[in-house]
Amino acid sequence: MLVYGPYGIEEGDMGSIFGISWSMYNGYFPHRDFVYIKPAFSPFFHSLPLYITENYAYLINRYLYFAQVFSYSYLASVIAFKFLQLPKKHIYFIAIIGALVSIHNYPPMPWNTIDGLFFSIIGLYFITINSKKWWLIILGTFFLFLGALCKQSFYFFPPLVGLFLVYRKELRAFLILTISGLLFSSFYLLLFWWQNALQQFIEQMFSFTSGSSLLDTGIKSYYLAIKFHAFYIVFGIIGFWITKKYTSKHLTFLSVNIFIVLVFVWLYYKHQSLYYSAKYGIIHILWALGLLYALIKSIYHKKYTILIILFSLSWCASISNGYNTPIDFSTPTILVVALICFGKVFTIKKWHAIIVTVLYLSTFYYGYQIPYREQHRSELNYPLGNLFPRLKTIYTNKKTYHKFKELKNLSSKYDNFTILPSMTLGHYITNTTNPIGVDWAFNHHLANKLEDYKKMLSDKNVVVFIENFENHRDNYEDSSLLTVYVTSHWKLIEKHKHFRVYQKP
Repeated sequence: MLVYGPYGIEEGDMGSIFGISWSMYNGYFPHRDFVYIKPAFSPFFHSLPLYITENYAYLINRYLYFAQVFSYSYLASVIAFKFLQLPKKHIYFIAIIGALVSIHNYPPMPWNTIDGLFFSIIGLYFITINSKKWWLIILGTFFLFLGALCKQSFYFFPPLVGLFLVYRKELRAFLILTISGLLFSSFYLLLFWWQNALQQFIEQMFSFTSGSSLLDTGIKSYYLAIKFHAFYIVFGIIGFWITKKYTSKHLTFLSVNIFIVLVFVWLYYKHQSLYYSAKYGIIHILWALGLLYALIKSIYHKKYTILIILFSLSWCASISNGYNTPIDFSTPTILVVALICFGKVFTIKKWHAIIVTVLYLSTFYYGYQIPYREQHRSELNYPLGNLFPRLKTIYTNKKTYHKFKELKNLSSKYDNFTILPSMTLGHYITNTTNPIGVDWAFNHHLANKLEDYKKMLSDKNVVVFIENFENHRDNYEDSSLLTVYVTSHWKLIEKHKHFRVYQKP
């Protein structure tokens, strides 16, 4: 991961959170000074490295992604092993495999789904480590609260933890969680009221996230994954039963993991993303089978309800208009695979563990040969640090390198500019402040404030750089009415290979 962290860059997603972090670091208050359609704790969290070093904050955040995934995979393993009374010597193995599956070939970047998982697991850890200590419950509630402030889908998780405590008849812990959660929420709303941003916060939270998102990604995607693969599911269950009946449990566990690895390798070979969950739904299917196992076991043994809570967190992570898959938190799935294979005698032979770990490391290596929205690893030989000191150690392909070079030339010529619609790292790397505060200027991310942004561009006399999308894989320009407005009504003053420059007429 130290080797692959620096390779590849993409102008949109890889800076969508950090671009907002840069605006907040420069004094912008979320929802009041710029539109943001999610709770704003993630960009605040990722702005913290800027207070330590502006030049390396982005690189720190890229590596922080790996640290977060391994941390919450480990803590989830600790929680599950404690409740299920499993041998502690296997915690690291389950955590490592869970983390490697969660990482798969996902780009190392700041992202609110990862943050939501990270803080939610920390909160669950403090609440479950000793539910008799009131201050641990309050501390855990605080982290659950931070997780919920990363993305709306994590609003579900604190109530689910509360139900878990009620089910276990830990009513004192439930009461402390409820009261402290309400207090934290009140302080948060009071802060936004004090900053004259409360109404905007409420409006923007639900301007794009709707009930249809919950139904489509939280329910329908799982149904479709099972529907489209019904034959393979039946075939796989029969194959698993035969393998388990006529071979050893260790060979069964190895076979299941080889199957998962082969599916991943096939997807990487076909350059298909796990994002298309309905069509390539192995993670959805494993999640559903794992949850079914946890539900059945919970009927007879109360301790298995911890698995339901962990699977519910995976589900929260999958509710998204973007990357709608539970793969970002795969530790409970890997643990259930092991439980089904080994049963009550939970013992994993060392050489089996080594083989499985090497298999997943190999898929990680293969998957990262083509970083997210980038060229093949062999083509990433252009050091962006030669152009921008804040991108030291980051390597990209020739075309992207020249695009960033063109941006450097334009930014040295104009000081009051913004880039539309989606070059999200532009102001950070040029050490400028975005005059409109928004780097991700698509229609749904402006929360019906298009007219306000038109006026802001004009009133602040902003020079607008428009990315050229004629030969781009995604014609983002059509998805941004603010961009269309500028190209249709403003004056074109320069045109280059990668950017056009506009001023108001």
